[in-house]
Amino acid sequence: MKKGFTVFFIGLIMYMAGIYLSTIWTAPGAALGVLGGILMGASTYFYVMNRKRQS
Repeated sequence: MKKGFTVFFIGLIMYMAGIYLSTIWTAPGAALGVLGGILMGASTYFYVMNRKRQS
């Protein structure tokens, strides 16, 4: 559970930083936001796998 939460939190920070940065520099901000969204999506894999093992 810790790995999934950590990846989600890092992804959330990157996503929010990308939104802010895109107001100044469009391309780097958009790239950072997309990478943060990918990390947030990948964290669901760890969450689901952890829940599957507990059942």
